[in-house]
Amino acid sequence: MKHVLFAALAGGTALTALPALAQQSECTAEPVTLRILRTPGNYPYPAAIEAWQQEHPCVSFEINEVPFAQLGDTIAVQAASDDPPDILVYDGPNTQSYAKAGILLPVTDYLPEGWDDDILPATKAEHSYEGEVYSPGIEQTTVAMYYNKALTDAAGVTPPQTLDEAWTWPEALEAFKACQQGEAGAPSVWGLGPTRFGNGQPGLVYQDLIYQRSNGDPEADPESTAYKTFWAMAPDGSTVEGYLDTPEAIEALTFYRALFNEEGVAPKVGIPNAFFDGKACFYIDTPAAGSALLKDPVIEWGITPMPYFKSPVVHTGSTTIGVTARSNNPEIAAQFAVDMSWGELAYMNVSQRGNLPTLKSLFDRFPIYQDYPMKVFVDQLEEWGQPRPPSPYFAQYDRVVTDALRSVAFGGDPEEAMQNAEREVARAMRR
Repeated sequence: MKHVLFAALAGGTALTALPALAQQSECTAEPVTLRILRTPGNYPYPAAIEAWQQEHPCVSFEINEVPFAQLGDTIAVQAASDDPPDILVYDGPNTQSYAKAGILLPVTDYLPEGWDDDILPATKAEHSYEGEVYSPGIEQTTVAMYYNKALTDAAGVTPPQTLDEAWTWPEALEAFKACQQGEAGAPSVWGLGPTRFGNGQPGLVYQDLIYQRSNGDPEADPESTAYKTFWAMAPDGSTVEGYLDTPEAIEALTFYRALFNEEGVAPKVGIPNAFFDGKACFYIDTPAAGSALLKDPVIEWGITPMPYFKSPVVHTGSTTIGVTARSNNPEIAAQFAVDMSWGELAYMNVSQRGNLPTLKSLFDRFPIYQDYPMKVFVDQLEEWGQPRPPSPYFAQYDRVVTDALRSVAFGGDPEEAMQNAEREVARAMRR
């Protein structure tokens, strides 16, 4: 575990670019050390911490960093100890799980005036549990579909650039087939490139559950299969039964399976940098890929909104910040967590990391998101964004449903896979 210390600043070095912040005063109260647990390279960043310390000179920080793969286990152990960290920076979809487990402290009473109107609805939904907000959120992200313009131009394909012209999945498939070069299943250029997440195999809930969700309808009768398909879990997180193996879900997953099998336009294994090396026409990724291409445009590229069947939808979610329920300094820790996610300090954190803010008021301060192509992410986030199904059992849901989706991509029966997934998640929820 890596340790980083931030003592209160002795001078006003961080204030030269922040004239609106108060000058540091001397500590006249009992010194406090807030302990932060996070993954390497994550926020809160030094500039934001040091700016906050100008108004809180008695607070210093001890930052402990662990690899992402170890974060969940580390939180489970340390949060229950007699000397827990005060601040957690963790994967946002776990907020409700941590709230139910008593790991997180509610921060509702610390939120500033105007927060409820400014926060993205998907962020509030993801970080709320039983009427309380457990994380203010700092950043958001989602996925869109990148394309190699040289390859699409050569194939006579013109991807849409606005949400109102977005393709349906059958239309996208025709584009994949037209642009792909070589034999189906073993081309020299794939129609749809592999994900960069995990080991590059398909099935991740974050990216692939939206196929079946988009074949549902969030405005349908709550008892209908169309409604249950869209939400993929009861909206209150209480049950999954009847939400994953609907006729609409099976129809969408049959199409999804064909991409990797009968149609042969998407690989079942990871191919590092396939899109960036010109080996894929289309590619699904977060704003991180666009930020990299803006800095180093190795190909001519564009972004098209995510395709859908009936109801456009993209998943949201990123790392977020929270306060441990057993913190020895709950009030100042809660104030710090909320301050890091609001106003100038939120901007400082988000701008360094390069993702999207959770506050609508900050969007105008990110020039790259004002125009095409990166504006597609903002439009999707505001118009189509939904959290991955919020639930105290999200960790179990994510693992089981990812395995089910992957089995379908590898040729498995969609109905059998989703029925098994429902049963396994239901068992976990009854424990």
